[in-house]
Amino acid sequence: MKARRVQPSQRVDQVANWLKWPVAVVAILLLPYSVLASFDLLKEIVSAPKPVLPLLIGLAVYVTLWWRFFRRPIFGTFLSTLEHELTHALFAIVTFHKVTGLRATWRSGGHMTYQGPGNWLITVAPYFFPTVCMFILAASVFLPAVLRMPVGALMGATIGYHVTSTYRETHAGQSDLKKAGWLFCLLFLPTANIISYGMLLSFSYGGTPQMLAFLRAMFPW
Repeated sequence: MKARRVQPSQRVDQVANWLKWPVAVVAILLLPYSVLASFDLLKEIVSAPKPVLPLLIGLAVYVTLWWRFFRRPIFGTFLSTLEHELTHALFAIVTFHKVTGLRATWRSGGHMTYQGPGNWLITVAPYFFPTVCMFILAASVFLPAVLRMPVGALMGATIGYHVTSTYRETHAGQSDLKKAGWLFCLLFLPTANIISYGMLLSFSYGGTPQMLAFLRAMFPW
């Protein structure tokens, strides 16, 4: 009788789930270093803020509009729901799962399905990975310098978008956070978010060298 072939996604899920709690422990150990690295970056920006002014303008405009209209979501939450589900789908694909369905609605939430049992990375990805921002970061590496100001403003607006949408989606009834486990989320997500937003801010300030310097500052040893 032929042995059943183990799918790559199953192996990845097994390894990811073995590493779940070690990753949580590493994340909480890195938290003070990530906070200190962020403070150092912010001090540097405050002393010479010009490179990030477009980002700050885009962020301020978006947050102001959101604060003015967020109690009356005229167009519903379709875009934030779609981005949320696309982030689940992205991490499913990265961990070798076949995405079998994706649905986003204006007011009734959304759902993404894939083959296999999955892993915690797929579950919590939307709560620490700003997908739109990261795509802008990747694209801006190849864009000419003349577009730096509009791209910076767009980056700021999308950071504001991701922060506000994640704020709305993070609550006690959120099934993703329940599935991953509240203790794990409390240990892992703060450091993961600081790393994500620190990368975006440092890249916007000084490009790839500044971003790498921020990441190195988290590992002083």
